[in-house]
Amino acid sequence: MTSPVRFTELAGWTPQPYRSVFVWVAFEERLVATGERYGPDDHAGVWTADGFLSRWSSRLVDQGWEWMAPLIRRLADGEDPEHVRTDALHEYAARHDGAEPNVTIWNLGVDRLR
Repeated sequence: MTSPVRFTELAGWTPQPYRSVFVWVAFEERLVATGERYGPDDHAGVWTADGFLSRWSSRLVDQGWEWMAPLIRRLADGEDPEHVRTDALHEYAARHDGAEPNVTIWNLGVDRLR
């Protein structure tokens, strides 16, 4: 069974004109979505916060988004997701002239991801 999951679009970069990468966070569910658009190919995945940190976090540092890793670590460590979300939105706004990040809703079978 699927349910709507709210992902906050915190990071995205385009290392080449035909390639883009994103990292989105679902705070309440403690999930991180990642994806790459590479020419005609698209790849996306959803990770637990801990799984993301062990596989993808170095890419944040490579692109100047290292501020996200401690926030995702807090989710992985069980901290209140609403507190982490509030801090993440503050950090994002400070780096984007006060703007709020976009939100995407994906219908997912969350129980299968944990």
